[in-house]
Amino acid sequence: MKKIEKIAKTFFDKFFWGQHPETALRYLPVVKEIKKAGLSDSKILEIGPGSLGIIPYLRREIDGIDVDFSGPKTNLLNKIRGKADQLPFKKNSYDVCISVDVLEHLPSQNREKAIYEMLRVAKKMAIIVVPTGIYSERQDKQIKKIWNKMFNKDDQFLEEHLKYGLPQPEEILVYIDKSARKLNKQAKTKSYPSLNLTVRNLLMRTWITKNRFIYYLYLKGYLLLLPILRVCNFGTTYRRVFVVEFLPHL
Repeated sequence: MKKIEKIAKTFFDKFFWGQHPETALRYLPVVKEIKKAGLSDSKILEIGPGSLGIIPYLRREIDGIDVDFSGPKTNLLNKIRGKADQLPFKKNSYDVCISVDVLEHLPSQNREKAIYEMLRVAKKMAIIVVPTGIYSERQDKQIKKIWNKMFNKDDQFLEEHLKYGLPQPEEILVYIDKSARKLNKQAKTKSYPSLNLTVRNLLMRTWITKNRFIYYLYLKGYLLLLPILRVCNFGTTYRRVFVVEFLPHL
């Protein structure tokens, strides 16, 4: 049994180091957009990466700004302490700025400023990934009840989702447009859905368990299904991806 576990660990460390199925589904669209724009080797800032952020999926060095970096460590993340709505950088300091599942952890009145700051610092592209809408919020309420019943305690991230509420897609688009105008930046923005709610519900319910085998299935087994899971963006979805590309001034 130990030999099998060792072989499995070696395999996943080699091909899926630092990866987590639900987190992968947040970041893979971001990686795709960065590569499609030819910006894989550009100067990148992630706002709110935690301890790893996009690194297991992009596999290169980036800068990250956050209030807390606790968790698994990597030398590829240059840690900068700070807040999303008060970025300590000059205008156009980074080619690409990304924010993945961050805005929902900010009070609603701070979200517009956070988007403004992100667009101010980004020179070529900004990508925002965020849970949106009432159906996503309803699912979070259900998941929170299951979590609390299983572990008899709160989960910080789910608590913040419900405390601050999830934004509407229209809000994000308005904030992007207003921020670009204030900054005198011409931008092309696109938005698309990410992660079907039913699929996400299955992932989250597998995550909430005390059974070691089921949890390992969630943590590692689902990674093998990523080629299928990553295209489950149909119907009602949990998140939206917002891609802002800045146009050169004529």
